[in-house]
Amino acid sequence: MCELFAINSGRPVLANAYLREFYTHSHDNPHGWGLSWRDDHGKPGDPEADVMLWHEPIPAYESTLLPKILEQPVEACRLEAHIRFSTCGAQSVENCHPFLGSDISGREWTLIHNGILFNEELLAGYDRIERGETDSERTMLFLLDVLDEATMRAGGTLGFDGTFDALAGALSQISNLNRLNLILDDGTYTYVHTNTSEDTLNYRQLSDDAIVFSTKPLGGDAEKDLWKPVPRNRLIAYRDGRLVRTSAPHGYTFCEAILDLRKKFGDAWPEVIAS
Repeated sequence: MCELFAINSGRPVLANAYLREFYTHSHDNPHGWGLSWRDDHGKPGDPEADVMLWHEPIPAYESTLLPKILEQPVEACRLEAHIRFSTCGAQSVENCHPFLGSDISGREWTLIHNGILFNEELLAGYDRIERGETDSERTMLFLLDVLDEATMRAGGTLGFDGTFDALAGALSQISNLNRLNLILDDGTYTYVHTNTSEDTLNYRQLSDDAIVFSTKPLGGDAEKDLWKPVPRNRLIAYRDGRLVRTSAPHGYTFCEAILDLRKKFGDAWPEVIAS
């Protein structure tokens, strides 16, 4: 079920080795790949930096584009990578992560997601405006609407704390009965969330001003003990590789037993839980 990789740093990090290893996992995640970073020209956290974005609806190991990208040094302060295992939606470029969108203030956001949403009440209607067919894209559209509403309530300007509070509240709501590993980036801050009962998102602090995230620890035996699980059930924000803020935990841990119930009872599984 999909894999994520991301960087948040106060200085450019050479990502090629991690990316090459990450994309070898595409044999288990063959339904598409994607990569984005901010072209900040040596100005980490510049919100005006252009978003460089590539994705293809084919396995990364079959791509002729990806090796060409990785032939050159990939150095970035903000980077997201994704390999897709489809749980909904066709194998198409519109369904490949990272997703790109803008809020009402003009901030450009990228999102990568690993999970599955069974409870989509809060996402009703977004299927009519999304480009693809994934719950991941619908989640991003929902979060952007939440930010836009908070911005308008704040009089047109939403700082970091307002942004964080709006996202933390929205993710708490949408986590109920949903598996929600995701990483959001606005060019300055990277927002991270996981709510699984197992450790499905990990981080490694490379230095005081550089941190990386990955579904599975990377770097082989030499680095395996340097990775730690991301704390679950809360939103965590980073800037320039440093922890900035953590929300209070919500109670919506996704248990793998839910998948077993879905297989056994089909669409009637929520009534089984409630009974």
